[in-house]
Parts: sequence; C-alpha cells; structure tokens
Amino acid sequence: MSPVLRVRLTGEDAELGRVAAGDVARMLLGVERAVARAAGHVIGRQVKPTGRRGRTIEEATRFRLLGIERGSVVGVLELSDEIAEAEALDLDVPSLGHLAVESALATAAGEETEQLDVAEAFVRLADDVGVGTRFQALVLEEDPPSARTSVQLDRPARDRLFAVVSAAPSARDDSLIGVLVEADFESNTARLRTAGGQRIAVQFEREFADSIQDGLRHQAEFLGEVSYDPRTMEARSVNLRRIVRGEQLAMGFEVGDFWEPRAIGELAAERRINPVEDVDVLRDREASDEEVDRLLAALDGM
Repeated sequence: MSPVLRVRLTGEDAELGRVAAGDVARMLLGVERAVARAAGHVIGRQVKPTGRRGRTIEEATRFRLLGIERGSVVGVLELSDEIAEAEALDLDVPSLGHLAVESALATAAGEETEQLDVAEAFVRLADDVGVGTRFQALVLEEDPPSARTSVQLDRPARDRLFAVVSAAPSARDDSLIGVLVEADFESNTARLRTAGGQRIAVQFEREFADSIQDGLRHQAEFLGEVSYDPRTMEARSVNLRRIVRGEQLAMGFEVGDFWEPRAIGELAAERRINPVEDVDVLRDREASDEEVDRLLAALDGM
C-alpha cells in the first residue's frame, strides 16, 4: 500500500460544514507544494517557485485525495506508487515521494533547517489557511507512522520557520552557468543571462576585465559568492571570483573557411574525382530494363 498522509485542521471552527472549501483546497495544495520542494532537495534538483516542477518530481509527489474525514477536517492523501521512478534515480524503496514527505516533515518539525524553500512553503501554507487566526493548527501524520508520530504546524511553529527563512544567509559560494550579455568596465559590473532566462547581476574586480571582455556573448561557468532571494531561492547576483569556459574543439580549418566559396572543379581535383567519360559505367547492371525505363521517365518529367 502506498504511504498515506493525513492533514488535519484543528480549532473551534475546524469542522465539516463550518470550514470554507477554499481553505481545504489551500491546505491540500500547500502540503503538496512543500513536499514537491523537498523532493527537489532529495534528488539535488531545485524546484522553481513557479512553472512546472519537472516530470520526476511531479509524478513522485502527486497526491490522490482519498477523502475528507469528519470531526476535525482531515484531508487524506495517498502518494503515487512510483517505484519505477525511484529505481531510475537509483533510490531504494521507500519511494522518492515517501522520502520527500519525510524531508518536508523534518523541516516542519524544526529538525531540518537547510531547506529554506520548504520552510517558506510551510510559512505560506500557514498564512493561506489562517493558522493562528481562523484555525489553531495543522497536524500532519503519516500512515504507516514514521519515527515521529505527527508534526504540528501552529502559530509558534510558523513563526519559528519564518525566522529561519528571514535570518538565513542570503549568499554562499556557488556557481552559475550562462551567457554574459553586457558589461560596464567603469563600474566593474556585468549582466548574466541563464538558460532559464534569469538576469543575474555580476560584480567583478578590475583583474577580471579582460576575461569579462573575452567572455561576452559566450556561455561559461561563473564561480563566486552568489546571493539568493531568501523567499524564492532564485539567484540575484554573483560576486565573481573565477570564470570557466569550455574548451573549443578544433575542426581542422581556419575560421571562415567554411563560408569560403569553392569552384566545383577545384573541389573535384582536391578529392581526385575525375569526370565521367562513358555514361555506360553509371548503369546498374542488376536493374531490369523496366526499372531503367521508369527512372528515365521520372527524370524526363522533372
């Protein structure tokens, strides 16, 4: 049986008939968002704040709604059975989805503090649902149970996660791959465009000016101190320390030779191709007269 995650609203108004349908929808979508971001960390692939998450993550964290239980409103979610995906990623069972749930709950419980985007997803979930205002808390429980019985996302837990996101360092040693599209050598700044279309500000020391000039309009890897948006975890700027460009493979001729016009006779002589003096040598001896006639008729009609 696939793992089941119960998401329970608690509080005086957390009863069927009193809870708005929109709050239930935001609760379930918010949990799915947090688990998807955690899945990205499991496989080392950052999940974008917007847009598609990628097929592997989408399939691994796709929940099926089994029902809404009475009493305190409980959304019962079942993870996709994606063992094939886990094997493709060289993951042991439990599946990627199960590992993502474990990772997400560890962040919600305060055991994991490095996954800032997951922490931000839980803060957003608490705010969207109204934890601490309309409802007392959200309780997340796994079935079968893991090492922790349950995780409670109440107002103090939300504030703790918010403090982690807000106080987290916004810069770290990292690298970005993209193309330098412009540079200002008076202010020692440049602009980098990544494959995803992000525009990243680049600051560099004067000693890198020649490398920046040579790197304009060419893809390279830029290493240095990268600053990130603490909420979206998108790169905003890089204080450059090193540029790594891929080695250009030579093809055996000078730049521009490819476009140089060459006469047919010159090319033929270079490759020792001689003119055909007897057209009969071109005949396919295995072709029937009928096939030859069809070929000639087709050529005549061109």
